[in-house]
Amino acid sequence: MAEIEKTKQDIRSKILKIANKEIAEDDVNVLGKPYYLEPRSLVYLFMEVQQDYNIDIPEEQLINQQFATINGISSIILSCLDKEV
Repeated sequence: MAEIEKTKQDIRSKILKIANKEIAEDDVNVLGKPYYLEPRSLVYLFMEVQQDYNIDIPEEQLINQQFATINGISSIILSCLDKEV
């Protein structure tokens, strides 16, 4: 459980660095209310996550918009890391 919380905090800090926005909610789409993150920022986050965690995020994770919430992004990261072990 601590690993997922650490991952969520890392994602929040990356978003703060990239978009200068603090995300408080884990299940809210960061592209919509109340955060309105620019799609470009989400692309930067995507690239940074892949690089920092040394993972390849599958396309289907992007199509189903799982990469739009803190919970979704952290789940993707942890599942990709589990597959690489």
